[in-house]
Amino acid sequence: MSYKYSFRLNEEQNIRFNELLCKAGSEHNRSRFIVKRIFGEEFVVVRRDPSKTQFVARLNDFYFQFQKLANNYNQIVKVINAHFSNIAIPHQIAALEQRTRELKAFSIEILHLAKQAKEWLRI
Repeated sequence: MSYKYSFRLNEEQNIRFNELLCKAGSEHNRSRFIVKRIFGEEFVVVRRDPSKTQFVARLNDFYFQFQKLANNYNQIVKVINAHFSNIAIPHQIAALEQRTRELKAFSIEILHLAKQAKEWLRI
């Protein structure tokens, strides 16, 4: 069973009420906000920080770039195995090792940024 209550606010109270709704991120669920406030239940305020959103977008871009590089790396290995002779393979493997070091450095940078994001965003 549920019960419905109604109440009135003056202009000043309505402005304050709407500010509280916005701060709590509850603009779309007023009744739940009111119930939580009345009974002192904990509610979480979520604030969006544009700089954090941009940081996460950059981190995602790094991740997708890394995926592309890893895919290209895999294709290169297949080509080396399929098309090069035993004489040319050592030279190609040396070039591949250099790219491997670059990928490793890039992946370490991504992991470092992800750890920073975890602390910064409190994930």
